Amino acid sequence: MSAQAIMIIHLGNRENSDAVLKFVQELLERGDSLTILASSETASIYADFALTVWPDGAPRGFLRLLALVRRISWAQFAEIHDFDASRRTKAYRWFVRPSPTWYLSSLVRVSGSTARSG
Repeated sequence: MSAQAIMIIHLGNRENSDAVLKFVQELLERGDSLTILASSETASIYADFALTVWPDGAPRGFLRLLALVRRISWAQFAEIHDFDASRRTKAYRWFVRPSPTWYLSSLVRVSGSTARSG
């Protein structure tokens, strides 16, 4: 399996930080290229990892939201893992084109016609 560009969304839910960190470590060991979409609350958690952190995960204002969605689209991630599953992050997937495979909490596949556990 070749390395993939993967985004992980981890904005405000610090309760699941241990699970997210474990998942990040597994992906890094696999050799994937990771980008974390974080908020100011969660960005510092990833300081010790060799990955990219985008600290603008909770933009204020419509133009900043559009800029974020465009940035995600241009990065052309193979997968996006949403550990927030908020209304905001669920809405992101409707605007990101081309649409990558999108997972909620890395367990449920929501893009495409079928759902699966993984």
